[in-house]
Amino acid sequence: MAWYDFFIKRKEEVSRQVNPDARGIDKKIVTPPGRSSRPTMGIDSFVDLRNGSKFVNPGFIAEVIPVIRKMSWINPDLGVAVNNMVQLTNTGHKIKFDPGVDPEQVENMRVHLEQKELEWGDGVAKMDGLINKMITQIWISGALSTEWVVANDLKGINNIVLVNPETIRFRWDKKKLRFFPYQRQDSQTGDILGEKYVKLNTNTYKYFGLNGDTETPYGIPPYLTALNALSTQADMDKNIRFIMRQIGLLGFIELLMEKPGQQEGENDDQYKQRLLRLLSESKENVLDGVKDGVVVGYKEDHEFNFHSTTKNLSGVSDLYNQNEVQVANGLKMAAEFIGIGSRRAEAGISIVFTKMLSQLQNVQRIVAANLQYGYALELRLAGYKFEHLDIEFKPSTITDELKAQQGNEYKIRNVNNKYQMGIISQEQAADELGYDKPDQKEPRAPINEAGVSKEKRQDQNDKSDKKTRDKSKDQPKPSKQRMFFNSES
Repeated sequence: MAWYDFFIKRKEEVSRQVNPDARGIDKKIVTPPGRSSRPTMGIDSFVDLRNGSKFVNPGFIAEVIPVIRKMSWINPDLGVAVNNMVQLTNTGHKIKFDPGVDPEQVENMRVHLEQKELEWGDGVAKMDGLINKMITQIWISGALSTEWVVANDLKGINNIVLVNPETIRFRWDKKKLRFFPYQRQDSQTGDILGEKYVKLNTNTYKYFGLNGDTETPYGIPPYLTALNALSTQADMDKNIRFIMRQIGLLGFIELLMEKPGQQEGENDDQYKQRLLRLLSESKENVLDGVKDGVVVGYKEDHEFNFHSTTKNLSGVSDLYNQNEVQVANGLKMAAEFIGIGSRRAEAGISIVFTKMLSQLQNVQRIVAANLQYGYALELRLAGYKFEHLDIEFKPSTITDELKAQQGNEYKIRNVNNKYQMGIISQEQAADELGYDKPDQKEPRAPINEAGVSKEKRQDQNDKSDKKTRDKSKDQPKPSKQRMFFNSES
C-alpha cells in the first residue's frame, strides 16, 4: 500500500500549498523546472554521421507524398478531391488588427500588404494564388511548409517559397528538448556531394503539420488512406481496358467458314499458308462490313454469330462502384462528390456538405497561422507598430454565411441578456463576442432584453401604433355610381 500512502501524502501537501492555513504556510507551489519525459523515437530515429545529430525519420510518409502529388495530376477522383477542397477552403480572408491601432494606420498597412503581394511568389496571382498552393500542399502532404524570405536590406519580405515537406527532417535538441527543422540536401536540391542536412532558420521557416497523434512534428497526408483503393482502381481500369481491346465494348462477332480442301500439287506448308491468308482476308472484310453496317457471305458456307459481353460483365459495374466508395472513404469525402450516384435524401446531402465545410476550418486555421506570422513579420520590418493581427477566412457559401449571421444574432441577444441581468460586465460581454475590449465603457444607448435600443424600439412602436390607428378608421365605401360603372366595365 506504499503507492496509496504516497498519493495521500502528496494530496495533503498540495492542499496545504493551495489553501494555506493561518500558521503562515508559504503559498508558493514549488515544481521542478524542465521536462521529465523523453520523446519516443525508437527505431524511427537515425544519426547523421557528419555531425552526430539525431534525427526523427518520417518513414514511408516521405516516400508516399510524391506519389500522392503525381496522382493528383492524373487520377480523376484524387484530382476532383484536391480541386474541391482548394476551391472550398480558399474563401478569401480579412486582416484584423488590435483595437489600439489607429484606423488610418490600419488602412495603410492593408494597402502596404496588397502592394507587397505583387512581389511574392512566382507564377501566381497575388496572395490568392499562393494560398491555393498552401492549401493544396496541406491536402497532399499533410503539412504546410513555407519560408518567408527576408530581403537583404531587412525592410520586408522578398519572397514566399513552398518547401517540399518530404525533404524536411526534424532533429531532437537535447539541451532545449525541442525539435528543430532541417532540409535534406541531395541531387534534387542541387547538392552533388551526397545527402546532408541543413538547419533552417525558424525565424523565417514555418512547418505546420496536419493530423498525427505523437510528439513528432511530421504531418500525415489526409489522402494516405485512399492509396490502397486507388491501386485497386488502377488494376480494374487496366483489366477493363484489356477486355475492351480484345472483345470490344458490346461484344464480338464469330465468323465460321467452310474450310477449302487441299489442292493438287500443294504441299502442307502451302496449304497452311493459304488457309491463314483466307482467314485474314475474311477478317478484314468482316471488319469493313461491320463498319459500314453490312456483312456478306455465302449461304451455308459462312456462319456469323454475335456474342454479347454486356450480360457477362454486368457485375463489373457493381464491383467498380464498390471500390469507388472505398476511394471516397479514403479521400474523406462523400461518394456523391466524386461522381458516385446515391439515393441519399436532400437533407442527408446537406448534412454531409455541412460536415465537410466544418472540416475545412482545420486547414484554414493552419493557413491563417502561417499568414499571421508572415504578415506581422513584413509589417514590423517595414516599420509599422501594432500589438497583434488576426486572419479571418470568410464563410464558404452563402448558406454558411446566413447560418453564421443567424447564430451571431442569437449570441448577441444572449450576451446582452446576461449583461442586463448583471451577470457579466461590459468587458466580459465584449470578450464573449470576440472582441479584445469594448469601444466604450457603457452602451451608447440603453438596451432592452431583446438587444434593441429603447429609441429604436420606441420608433418601431410608433409605427406599429400608427398602422393600428389607420386600420381603426372608417374606410370610405365606393359609391353606387362607381359600383355601377365597375359592373358595366
